Amino acid sequence: MSSSTNRLNDAIMALPSVIQDEVHAILAQRAVIPSATVGKWLELLGIEIGHLMIQLLPVAAAYARAPISGFYVGAVSLGMPTAGEGGPGTLYLGANMEFPNEALSFCIHGEQSATNNAWLHGETGLQALAINAAPCGYCRQFLYELTTATKGFDILLKATKDKGDYSYTSKPLSFYLPEAFGPQDLGNQGGLMEPENHTLTISHGDDTAMAALSAANACYSPYTKDYCGVALKDSAGVIYSGRYAENAAYNPSLSPMESALGFMNMTMPCQSPLIISEAVLVEQPSNISQRSATDAVLQSVAPAVSLQYIQSA
Repeated sequence: MSSSTNRLNDAIMALPSVIQDEVHAILAQRAVIPSATVGKWLELLGIEIGHLMIQLLPVAAAYARAPISGFYVGAVSLGMPTAGEGGPGTLYLGANMEFPNEALSFCIHGEQSATNNAWLHGETGLQALAINAAPCGYCRQFLYELTTATKGFDILLKATKDKGDYSYTSKPLSFYLPEAFGPQDLGNQGGLMEPENHTLTISHGDDTAMAALSAANACYSPYTKDYCGVALKDSAGVIYSGRYAENAAYNPSLSPMESALGFMNMTMPCQSPLIISEAVLVEQPSNISQRSATDAVLQSVAPAVSLQYIQSA
């Protein structure tokens, strides 16, 4: 049994025994825990949502791919309440990813992964995010782009180092990023996770290209208008798409390739090989481009695959 499989099994075994089997079954599908299930667990365990999110952090960290740092980060984001479905909101797991032989700027942070997982599942905001260490400055800026960044969005941190103690602190994002620079400073009244439709089209393309087009139409690029999306097809023919997520401070932007890989990582069974057979980037021409960055990361994870680049209309 691999060390990564051991990490996941150990993390699940540390959870209350009454939910362990269900956690295994859910994670076999994807790293998303539906709102109704969350509500059921809270009632069964007699705890509130923050305690559950803290307990799930080691489970999320088992998905981390950190061949450079060896530092495994887990994050859990809480989506918005959904009318009629019950429960406090869906939970989305996230983990950091690093890519050998590439610049550190291509790494995906755990906070980005958990946010991206929620966004690509249709969430339009987050209520809270739990993380196993205080967010770095990069992630504080990334999270400040969210639609809910100034509307009750809280950061949850484990209060002690005691493995059996799931007490936590809860503070608004503004506590970690006072006097923040954000979307409104650049005249943008919206935010990341707000529904988008850029009405792009392409003249040709297979199912992978069409998935990349759909991602490009839903991406968030209010500053450069670099509307773009990536789709990756695995060896079984399953397609994972990713969207560009721009940031007012520019550098914390999440590229569409990072988004697609992060989504792939949190959708496949934990630590499955990232075997890619096809990669497509659809992009509307602007004064910047994701083409070279996408190709660079692709060469790190799938050097035998050539990037298909399609310009949209």
